[in-house]
Amino acid sequence: MSSGSPDLSEVHRTAFMAAALRAGHFLRGAEPKIFRDEYAPRLLEMSEEEIEAFNAKVPPKLASTCVLRSRFTEDRLAVARERLNQYVVLGAGLDSYGLRMGDKLGSMIVFEVDDPPFQQWKQQRIATLGLKTSQQVRYVPCDFERMSLEQALADSGFAADEPCFISWLGVTQYLTRDAIRTTLRWAGQRPAGSEIVVTIVEPGGREDGPNARRGIVPFTSYITLDEMSEMLREAGFSRIEPLAHATAQADYFKDRTDGLEVPQFQRTIAGIV
Repeated sequence: MSSGSPDLSEVHRTAFMAAALRAGHFLRGAEPKIFRDEYAPRLLEMSEEEIEAFNAKVPPKLASTCVLRSRFTEDRLAVARERLNQYVVLGAGLDSYGLRMGDKLGSMIVFEVDDPPFQQWKQQRIATLGLKTSQQVRYVPCDFERMSLEQALADSGFAADEPCFISWLGVTQYLTRDAIRTTLRWAGQRPAGSEIVVTIVEPGGREDGPNARRGIVPFTSYITLDEMSEMLREAGFSRIEPLAHATAQADYFKDRTDGLEVPQFQRTIAGIV
């Protein structure tokens, strides 16, 4: 699906799948929308018919994963803006926060972190569409095999001595636990008031065994909510606030008419330094 650029890997293509789920919800989801991403259909190189066909094949408990995690993250970010002015999007993919906010960003600086080939593709796609990205949005190319996240952000003007909000969505299942802990340690060393929202896939999601494919890339790590809570504490986060199923149901899924359900195995959890 989407771009046929030879520079994009199978992992990159998971970003298109996530955007297709957000786009499908925007185009066909019932009101009120859980998450309204009007740019997702435009950023994708897919017709509305192709987006609808893709979404038609996705079970309800999987179709809601991307819209729920994005809504929960941006709800918390809206509250956190009172105490911080830096937003770091790790594995940004086709995240459209900077485009959607535009001149409403105010003093907030958005750092979109992703590897160089994907960022180049995304920026070219934005230019092709004739869209303008706010000067508050900074693209942070980071080849993790050659540079650290800390170095990449410093090169883009990130203020390491100021608090920040970090989103890390739909990524940990593709990483080893050591790699996850390395990033969490960096995040946990941010100044007081910093916050992270991260997603995990719990072991119950391995319906076809440990090497089950979800789309096109095998998962590497399955982590329970308790395990991630402990990893966050070890990294330096003092407040751990998971999104409970009951809370998600009450806040986002009550009385829905489009069949969307609370995801059972992809969980979202927040941590505050």
